[in-house]
Amino acid sequence: MLNNLEILFAPAKKLAELNKVQMEKAVASQQAAAKEYVALTEARIKAASAIKDIDGLNAFVKDQVELAKSSFEKVQADSKVLIADAKSYNEEVIKLVQEGNAVVTKEVKATVKKAAKKAA
Repeated sequence: MLNNLEILFAPAKKLAELNKVQMEKAVASQQAAAKEYVALTEARIKAASAIKDIDGLNAFVKDQVELAKSSFEKVQADSKVLIADAKSYNEEVIKLVQEGNAVVTKEVKATVKKAAKKAA
């Protein structure tokens, strides 16, 4: 049968490592985003509780509008990075699957050839 299991499973191991790295990156990104949102919420609560008059309210509302604008821009930029990462990941997965298929095909052909020689 297939003698060289290490070669056969090498692409699968690479894929598992790629998935592990991708998951770690995703978790780290989510943790960073959560920390940012907590800090932002705390800052906005502090700013809201500091409102003492109409001028303070106007300044707070103006800040909220600017915050919404900058947050939207950040979401757009983050989305572009996410799309680029997903594209890169997908390309790597396809490459590893193709590599795995090539290894399996090579090993199966070698095994069939050996079996044919033994049968002859």
